Amino acid sequence: MAGIRMWLKGLMLGAAIGCISAAFALSPAGIALEESLGLPLLFAIRGRIPPPPEVAVVAINQRAAEALELPPHPRNWPRSVHGELVDTLVAHGASAIVFDLRFEKRPDESGESGETDRSDESENEAFAAAVERANRVVLLEHMDKRLESFAIDKGGTGATAETDHATGPVEPLARAATVVAPFLLPKTAGNVNQFWAFWPGDGPVATIPTAALWLHALRTDRGALPPIQALVAGEQRRLAAAAGGDGALSVREMLVRAREGLAGRSDIVAALGAGGDPAMRPSASILTRRLAALFAGSDIRYLNFYGPPGTIPVIGYDVLIAAARAGMPAAIRLDDRCVFVGVADYSTPTQDDGFATVFTGADGIDLSGVEIAATAFANLLTDTSLRPPAPLTSAAMLFVLCSVIGFYVLAVPARLAVPAALALAAAYVAVAQILFNRAALWLPLVTPAFAIALLVVSALYCHYVVARRQREKMQQAISYYIPERVVQGFADSGGDMSAANEVVYATCLAADMEDFTPLAEGMRPGEVASLLNSYFDAIAKPINDRKADVVEFRADGMMCAWTAPQPQAEVRARACAAAIGARDAAAAFAAKVAPRPLGVRLGLHDGEVFVGHSGGGGRFVYGIVGDIANTAARIEGLNRYLGTRLLASAGVVRALDHLRVRPVGQFILKGKNEPLSIVEIVGRRDTVSVQTETLCRRFAVALQAFSAGNAEAAQVLFAALLRDYPADGPSRFYLNRLLGEEGGQAGQEAPMIIRMGTK
Repeated sequence: MAGIRMWLKGLMLGAAIGCISAAFALSPAGIALEESLGLPLLFAIRGRIPPPPEVAVVAINQRAAEALELPPHPRNWPRSVHGELVDTLVAHGASAIVFDLRFEKRPDESGESGETDRSDESENEAFAAAVERANRVVLLEHMDKRLESFAIDKGGTGATAETDHATGPVEPLARAATVVAPFLLPKTAGNVNQFWAFWPGDGPVATIPTAALWLHALRTDRGALPPIQALVAGEQRRLAAAAGGDGALSVREMLVRAREGLAGRSDIVAALGAGGDPAMRPSASILTRRLAALFAGSDIRYLNFYGPPGTIPVIGYDVLIAAARAGMPAAIRLDDRCVFVGVADYSTPTQDDGFATVFTGADGIDLSGVEIAATAFANLLTDTSLRPPAPLTSAAMLFVLCSVIGFYVLAVPARLAVPAALALAAAYVAVAQILFNRAALWLPLVTPAFAIALLVVSALYCHYVVARRQREKMQQAISYYIPERVVQGFADSGGDMSAANEVVYATCLAADMEDFTPLAEGMRPGEVASLLNSYFDAIAKPINDRKADVVEFRADGMMCAWTAPQPQAEVRARACAAAIGARDAAAAFAAKVAPRPLGVRLGLHDGEVFVGHSGGGGRFVYGIVGDIANTAARIEGLNRYLGTRLLASAGVVRALDHLRVRPVGQFILKGKNEPLSIVEIVGRRDTVSVQTETLCRRFAVALQAFSAGNAEAAQVLFAALLRDYPADGPSRFYLNRLLGEEGGQAGQEAPMIIRMGTK
C-alpha cells in the first residue's frame, strides 16, 4: 500500500504541476520565454540547414555601390539601374522578382525642382518599363501606424485613433508592378521570430512572401493556380497565364479573394493533400497544396530560419550588373528562382536593414530584412514555417509529460528519481528536436524544463519526508529496546556500534516482581505475558518520566540507569524519585488485579558502569555491565529478607535531604567481601506520616543498641516495635536474628550482617 500511495502522490503532483505549466505555457509570458530561450536552443542544436534551391538574394551593399560608382545610400541610386537588374534577372529565368526597397518620391535635394523632377521621371519611367516587361515584379508598400483625429459629435468633440497608413511606390512603378505588397514583422523587444503572411488591417492584405509565392507558382507550375481559382470563384473564373489575373481582378485582389474564401478551410487542405478532389482536373500539385495551406492557415507565421546571415545564396548586385553589361553569364543560375533584392551588408554589424534573430552571433551581424523576406517565402514554398502545437494539444502534452514524470520520480527509489527524470526529460528533448528538425513542429522546452526541475525537487523532498518519517518510525521502534539518544548516535555514526559504548557514572535501579514464579505456574503463557506487559507499563511510566538513560527488561525484572560523565546529585535524585514512583505505581496496579499477589522489590546503587553493546555471534544487546548493576540487584534481593520494598546503598541518598530514609544496617551481600550500609527510602519528607516518622526514630534507637552489642536492650526495643508496627519487616528481621532464627524465605541463604560489636 505504501508504494501505491507514493505513485498516486506522484501522479497527483505531476498533474498539478502539469496544469500550472500548461497555463503558463499558453500565457504571453510563457510564449515570450519560449521564444527567447527555447527556440534559440532548438535552432542551435539543429544548426544550419540548406534552404530550398528556388530562392536567392541579390545584395545591395557598400561594395556594390563602390563597384558601380553609385551613391552610398540605395535611395539615391538612379532607378534605371534597377531596370537593368530586372532585365538581367528575367534573362536568367527568375520566376519572380521582389524588391525590398522603398520607391517613394524622393525629396528635391538640389533646389531646382523642375530639372530634378524631369530626371526622376525619366529614371522612374525606365524602371517602370522594365518592370512592366518582366510581368513578375513585386514592389514594396510601406505600412506604418498614424494617429488621426476625427469628430465624434456635432459639437465638435474630437478623438484620435491609430490607423494603418500605406505608402506605395511612385505612380509609374505602382502601375507597372505585378503586385504591390507590404512586408511586416511583428514588433518585439527581442529577436524577430514571426512574419505576417496576411496583414489583417481593414481586410486581409497579402504580404510580399505570399505574393511572391503566387507569382512563382504562376511561372513554374501552370497547373498549380487553376485548382485554387476554382475553389475560390468557380470553374468559370480563370487566371490569365500572363498577368495572374482574369482581366477584371488584379493579382492583389485575387489574393484577397483566395484568402477570404479559403481562410480556416483545413478540410480543403486535407483533401488536396490526399490527392485532390476527384472532380478537379488535373489533380493537385505540390504547389497547389502549398498555396492552399497558405490561404487556409493563420495570418502570422513563425520563421524557420535556415542559418546565420548569408545561408540563402547571396549574389552581389554589382556582379549581376557588371556581367550583364559585359555580356557574361551570371555566376549563379537563376532559372525558376524567386529573387529578392534588398540591402544586405554582412561586412559590418551596423547594417541599415538588420534584425536580431536566433542566429545573430557574437560578431553582432544580424539577418537583413531582405533575407528574412526570402526566408519567409521559402517557408511558405515548402510549408515549413514553424508550427507550435494547438493550445489544447500543448496543454495536454505538458499535463501528460508532468504526470508521467511525477509518477516515475515518486514510484522509483529516491536514488533513481533524478536519473529517471533526466532520462524522461532527455527523451522529450530528443523527440522535440526530431520533430523540430523534420516536421518544423515547435514544442516548448523551457516550461517543461522548469516543470521537470520543480517535479524533481518536489519528488526529492517527498522522498526525504518519507525517508525521515520511516527513520523516525524506525528510531521510535528501536527506542522501545534501546535509548533514543543511543539510536540517534548509532544512526549518526553510520551504524558503528562501538560509538555508543561508554564508561560513565550511573545510579542503577533494579526492580523485580515479587512471587512471580508461583504466580506464573497457574496462568497460560499469553496471560502471563499480558500481565507482565501491563505491570511493566505501570512501573515504567514514572521511570520514563524521570528520563532514565537505559531501561532493560529481564523476564519479570527491570534494570535502569541514570547516567552522567561525573557523579551528580541530580542523577541520584531522579533515580530515587523514579524508584518511589515505581513502588507506588506497583501498589496501585496490585490493587487493580487483586486478589493476585503482586508486589515489587527495588534496589539502588551508584558508581561507574559500562553502558553499551555486549554479545557475540552477530547478536548484541544494549545494557548495563558492571559491579554497580550487580550490587543494585543484590540490594533489590535484600528486600525479601527485610520485608521492605525499596532499599538503596547509603551513598545513593547522600545530600538528598528532601528524602526520608531509614538506615537498616550494614550487610555483606552475596559475592561481596566488604559490608555495605543499606537504607530504606521511605518517601519524600513532605509526604511521610507522623506514625512512619515515629517508627523510623524508634527503629534507629533499636538498631543502635543492636550495633553496640546490647542484645537484651535491642531485643526489647524490636519486640516493642513489632507490637506497635506488626508489619514492619526490618524489626522482625532483627528480632529473629536476636532469637537465633534466620530471616528470609525457606531455601534462601540469608545475607550476612555486621553482628553486635563488630565493624
